[in-house]
Amino acid sequence: MKRDEDRKRRFRYYTLNFSGHKARTTIVTMTLAVAAFAIITGILSVQLIAGGGQKGIAGRILHSISGQSLGTMLSQEIPMFAASVPMAAEGAPYPKSIASMLLYVFTDIDTSNPLTLLGYQIPGMAVADFKLLTPDPAYDTPPSDHDFGELPPNLNPKPREKVEPVQSDKPQVYVYHSHNRESFLPDIGKTNPNLAYDGVKNIEQAGKWLLGELQTAGIQGMQTTEDYWQFPFDDAYDYSRKTVQQVLGEQKDLKLVYDIHRDAGEREATTRKVNGEEYAAVYWIVGGGNPNYKQNAEVAAKLDGYLKTMYPGLSRGVWARPYNANFDTRYNQDLSPNMVLIEIGGPYNTLAEVERTSKALAKVTEAYLKDLQESDSGVTVEEAPAQK
Repeated sequence: MKRDEDRKRRFRYYTLNFSGHKARTTIVTMTLAVAAFAIITGILSVQLIAGGGQKGIAGRILHSISGQSLGTMLSQEIPMFAASVPMAAEGAPYPKSIASMLLYVFTDIDTSNPLTLLGYQIPGMAVADFKLLTPDPAYDTPPSDHDFGELPPNLNPKPREKVEPVQSDKPQVYVYHSHNRESFLPDIGKTNPNLAYDGVKNIEQAGKWLLGELQTAGIQGMQTTEDYWQFPFDDAYDYSRKTVQQVLGEQKDLKLVYDIHRDAGEREATTRKVNGEEYAAVYWIVGGGNPNYKQNAEVAAKLDGYLKTMYPGLSRGVWARPYNANFDTRYNQDLSPNMVLIEIGGPYNTLAEVERTSKALAKVTEAYLKDLQESDSGVTVEEAPAQK
């Protein structure tokens, strides 16, 4: 008798009854939840594969979940883990808490940056976050942002013929143009700055002039002229990013990478007179929220120092754009510590003025590379011109 009771205790079994109403409801609910999760995951995956930028839900999720964010969440659950998490760098770019991350994903509002909220209510507030890195009384006007109203300028872009880029075997300087059709009103017969875009007469010519001048000095360079205008304007950097990644993977001798643009300011702000001739003014732009920020800023400051010495008055300074949840402000500079975004002139400048500036930038680039080469060889050289 006792042995029978021991056997019953040893071989217990359970019967699950799925015929009840609650059991069926539970099964159906779990099945629907799994299906919904699979559908949402599939949609987000397709969006990422299709090249959706940071403005898409999938892109914002990826931009929200940084290593620092994950470390913060783990440290909240595992006390001992907190001691091993490095402190966030100044101006850490992404929301740290789960609540902040979710708010950013679904509303584009970053709790660490009040401008992302004010920018929706106060015109111009969202773009008023440039920071001057080279203090100078002459640098009183920050770069302008493009304001197209409700419609982007490339809503219905017309195809263009292929533009032949500058090529070389072992380039030291690489030039590309994320907003490649930015143009200049006097040369395209238009007066509306919101229409200052052209498939042929555009900022790509600045890259050709710069590289041509470098080639004359014996410095090889290369340019890509992909037409990113056919894609959504807000996603231009996502598409140019693919080109830059390919070039950086193939060209190992690059010393400088320029993404050359055109500013959107008035002529008074984008024109300077040097030695009696009018030039298109130069802005150096450094993207925030990227691990190469310090190196990018140092490169830009050195180049600006040469420009101020060689062409006094032509520079409008080095400006940094801190992280902003409304758009990706890295400008692809996280791909290389030697990358700088350059804005030459504005819509009211002429291509002749842009050509003068492009050739001046080539001289500046030549001086920078020469000193860099001598520095690498161990030769003592003078420091880059100090900012006044």
